[in-house]
Amino acid sequence: MIRWKFTFDKDEEQDWLNEYAQQGWAMAGFFVGVVTFVPCLPGEFIYQIDLLPGKGLRADDYEGYVIFMNDLGVEIVQRWGRWVYLRKRAEEGPFEVYTDTESKLDLYRRIRALFLWGLLIEFCCSFSGLNVLIQFPGDIFARCLVGIYIVVVALFLRAVLQCTRKIRELEKERE
Repeated sequence: MIRWKFTFDKDEEQDWLNEYAQQGWAMAGFFVGVVTFVPCLPGEFIYQIDLLPGKGLRADDYEGYVIFMNDLGVEIVQRWGRWVYLRKRAEEGPFEVYTDTESKLDLYRRIRALFLWGLLIEFCCSFSGLNVLIQFPGDIFARCLVGIYIVVVALFLRAVLQCTRKIRELEKERE
C-alpha cells in the first residue's frame, strides 16, 4: 500500500506511522512524502523519527549510530539525509529514542536549525522567482513559480515556529 504524507512536523508524522502500525501496516520505505507500507501484525511495531547530528545532509558518525541502534534492537527502516525512520518490535517494550528533557531539546534545536537553513535557502531562491515575475508579469509560469515559493517559505516558517514552541514547552518542563 502506498500513501502520501508530506509534513514538516516530526511528531505528527511519527504518530501517523504508529497509527498505521496499529492497523497492521508497517512502513517499508519513504521518498519525498510517498510512504510504502507492507502488512504486519496490528501493533507489531513502534516507530520513532530522529534527526541525526551533523552538518547539512551529512550525519556525524552514522556507522556508530547504526551499531548503537542495532544493539538496542532498533531497526533503521529508512534514512533520508540526516532524517532517520526507526522502528522496534512492540513486544520488546516501550520505544522512545529521547527520554530526558535535554536530549529532546537538542533534537528540536537540530530540527529547527535544519528548517531555518531551508527557510533561508527558499527565501533567497524566491528572489529569482520574483525577478521572473517582474520581467514577465502576465506569464502564468512566473505566477505559479512565485506561488510555489510562497507556499514553501510558509511551510518552512511554520515548521520553525512549531519547533520553537516545542522548545519553549520543554524549557518550561525543565525548570
